[in-house]
Amino acid sequence: MRSSNYSPYTGKLSKKDNLIVAIDLAKLCKNFANKEQMDEAMNIKNNQWIKVIDELEDKLLKCK
Repeated sequence: MRSSNYSPYTGKLSKKDNLIVAIDLAKLCKNFANKEQMDEAMNIKNNQWIKVIDELEDKLLKCK
């Protein structure tokens, strides 16, 4: 999963900021999957979003 490398407010995102945005997006998609709104969750089930979030959080910890 990847978010944009650019913020319209602050400009180019650092790797750390990019990971934070990707985690927020994955959490939003996980919430949609919890509500069975599968189109909004990109047709990915809740348990898969949990794995994605865990992997992104691990990368964020290594990035600090």
